[in-house]
Amino acid sequence: MAAFYAGASRVKLEPPVGIAMAGYGRRTGRSAGIHDGLAAQAVVIADGSSKGAIVTVDVLALGIRICDSIANKVAAASGIPAEAVMVCATHTHSGPMFNIFATPSRDAALTAIGDRDLEWERALPDRIARAVIEAGSAMRPAAIRAASARFGLGTNRRLMRADGSIQLAPNYAGVADHELKALAIHEADGGESPIAFLLNYACHGVVLCEDNLLYSRDWPGFAMDAIEESAGPGKPPIALFAQGACGNIDPVRRGSFEAAAAAGRQAAGLVQEALSRAPVTTPARVISRRVPLRMKLRDLSAPLALARANARQTELALANHPGVSGVQLKRLRDQHQRSLEELGALEALQDANRRDKRVDQAAGELATHMTILAIGSVALVGVPGELFAELGLAIKANPYFPQTFVLGYCNDLVGYLPTREACELGGYEVETSRIAQGGGETIVYQALSTLREISGESRT
Repeated sequence: MAAFYAGASRVKLEPPVGIAMAGYGRRTGRSAGIHDGLAAQAVVIADGSSKGAIVTVDVLALGIRICDSIANKVAAASGIPAEAVMVCATHTHSGPMFNIFATPSRDAALTAIGDRDLEWERALPDRIARAVIEAGSAMRPAAIRAASARFGLGTNRRLMRADGSIQLAPNYAGVADHELKALAIHEADGGESPIAFLLNYACHGVVLCEDNLLYSRDWPGFAMDAIEESAGPGKPPIALFAQGACGNIDPVRRGSFEAAAAAGRQAAGLVQEALSRAPVTTPARVISRRVPLRMKLRDLSAPLALARANARQTELALANHPGVSGVQLKRLRDQHQRSLEELGALEALQDANRRDKRVDQAAGELATHMTILAIGSVALVGVPGELFAELGLAIKANPYFPQTFVLGYCNDLVGYLPTREACELGGYEVETSRIAQGGGETIVYQALSTLREISGESRT
């Protein structure tokens, strides 16, 4: 039997209470407490010669500079290649506000800037890296099980209205990925003592809405807790949750901790039942790939011109009605405010492209990468953004790895990655995306090409 080793660890993130929370533009107020603690959960695997690591972090997202910093710290301390480290945000919308794209420099203010805590932000990469390093130091002989179950939490959130516009609302007839995937890693001691569990499902962590001011991992946290608690006596395993291709998927039931807990417990029960029937295997090889991507940026010139014209129009409407009051004044002001918000969102995208060091301004391209980790017949495909469910399903349908997990928010964040068809229809995800039409399909093509290449190597 081929050698296979694994270790797992968890490090608490401990964001300070009282700073702003990330995930909802309309949230008012700062964090008021902790409902369930945020953490970084890591598992390291090795085949005797090659190593890889997955760390899932209970935050909204992490950009490439922070993820690369974490991977480099891990490589320097453990010998795990930086390109074989997958840093995945769980995408909870009940976590702290911080700069996801860069760690504050030491010459910045020492404490808080506005709604953030810079000292905590500076310590975050070290905390996350420590989870991986500790997992690597706890490795022992292991084996795995992989299984899947049908889970109905997620629903498509792009509802076409009668006028053809797309609204953020449940679309029960739309495409959603209902496959809940799980990987169980056990000690290879005959007793199958659990080391770690990896859950993967495509559904935004937004059961809790903008009125929540308590830190929480949302529904995935309840699922992880239930799995760990059910492991029985002995050292508890570490459960990780990796978000899937959830760019257009929201929970079907939202609004309370009770709903989040019910969803999490249901997911855990389905996973445990599926894994109990899955065969135990010892993977033959661990193979990793860092796949460079050059993503075309959207041409914002036409939308910006239209938004500026709309803003001028509503501004003139206000100016030409100097004596107006009451309901009519409120209507005109609301119309102008919506125009300014639409213009501001596009200008923010344009400014982000100008300031982003990943962007080649002349070519209009953003440089990022995809990370793929194969563990025997299991493939983990790490995507640097919010992939639409249709595209995630296309990756999972590959003929090369019978168990393929699509991990979103992995090692970078380039924003929404809609389908070509969705780009034609518009809607929130399309209008706020920085990536040009076809970018999501490019990722699918690169993923399938790399999976084919790795599958051939794994058999040699």
